Amino acid sequence: MLRPQSRLARHVLFFGLPLVLGLACHAAFNLVDTLLVGQLAGPEGAAAIAVTGLCDPVSTFQTILLNGPIAGAGVLLALARGAGNHDGVRRTALQALGFVAALCVAISVPGWLLAGEIATAMGAAEGSQHQQCAEYLRVMLGGGLTAGLFLYLTTTERALGRTGVFLAFFLISNVLNLVLGLFLIYGDGPFPHWFPDWLAEFNRACGFPRLGVVGSAWSTVGARGISALLLLGLAVLRGPMRGALSWLAPGGEVALSLLRIGLWNNGQIAARGLAGGIFIRCVQAAGGGREAVVGGIFVGMKVELLLTLLAFGWGAAAQTLVATSLGGGKPDRARHEERLCVAIATLAGLALVLPLVLFAGPVAAFFNPEPGLVSWGSAYLHWMAPAFAAAPLNIVLSQALVARNRLKTPVLIDSAVLLGGLAPALVAATLLRAPLEVLLGLNAGAGLLLSAVYVALARRSAH
Repeated sequence: MLRPQSRLARHVLFFGLPLVLGLACHAAFNLVDTLLVGQLAGPEGAAAIAVTGLCDPVSTFQTILLNGPIAGAGVLLALARGAGNHDGVRRTALQALGFVAALCVAISVPGWLLAGEIATAMGAAEGSQHQQCAEYLRVMLGGGLTAGLFLYLTTTERALGRTGVFLAFFLISNVLNLVLGLFLIYGDGPFPHWFPDWLAEFNRACGFPRLGVVGSAWSTVGARGISALLLLGLAVLRGPMRGALSWLAPGGEVALSLLRIGLWNNGQIAARGLAGGIFIRCVQAAGGGREAVVGGIFVGMKVELLLTLLAFGWGAAAQTLVATSLGGGKPDRARHEERLCVAIATLAGLALVLPLVLFAGPVAAFFNPEPGLVSWGSAYLHWMAPAFAAAPLNIVLSQALVARNRLKTPVLIDSAVLLGGLAPALVAATLLRAPLEVLLGLNAGAGLLLSAVYVALARRSAH
């Protein structure tokens, strides 16, 4: 017979695994797009990877702005579920839906209008690169409504304990993204060597336009939009989105809570996003704008995004489990669940980092075989490996703090380490014309320091 602690460990493990796999699928959106555009013929592939690398921080920042209130909605729903307040679950779900939809529109319109100016600010070179960046951003930022609704509806399923639905729809969206990408990126050709002849003939017969890297943006927006509509229909049928239409009005106590939680949660993620943007601009300058160098670093960052989202899966598990236990008046259980999430996430991170170190070259070449790109992609993975291994510590512990309503602490820690320490060091190193390896070392060191600070805080809180 299993002891209570063993049963709790199994509960945490099997609750968290679908979330981790689902967020791995979310990262696969980016990886699949990078892989597909990297297979465009000749230098076009490396140039396309550079375009996605320049634009991704901006589209990610848009998601960051949406993620704060959405994460807040997940906490509120989990608390209501833990307290057994079913009417509160429905009311909160609908009010948060209206709030998120209004926020998506407010963020998407300026992004669509200012896409060209944003491309310039991100350092896109005049000519083809700037034109493609502007078009890519116009689609991704203008389609922010699909990203926000998909993220909110999957968060609702997670907060209500339906992790299987959470995983299933991330898988569905990835399949849709892959299929749409094959049609829209390559159009009527030319096609990569691995492209099936029957599919090439189908593309030509249908007259799909060859949109290149911009096609990957359209496939992402389309896949998320279709998946969000399916999820909304399921949520209405199963109950959490049923209620008075007046509940959709983005106001009241729920909106204020979403604003409060979202503001601080966004502050933490924005600090990470801004530090990442500064790192990219410094890499662009230190690498002399060479597409092989920048593309290689960006390939490494795509892999880093996958590892980060896997850790955020355990962070989401910790946040949901802790909030549900606290809502049910079980603080001791919440502490045990948090520790278990930290332990599992750390072990999983270590297991993933070792193969990356051993096979960094083949991993980079998988995206694009250009020797310079492979060399710098491999270098990034080697330099960042220690920070990758430690990242689950800071991610899971920071997400658990949000569930405990300690909203300011993650913002203060991340801002101090990344914006107060890393960002000035990167800028100074770039102005002093330090080698690119110095920038990589500074980035890795900041990641390790961030994890050390969170662990020290957790140990102090435990005593």
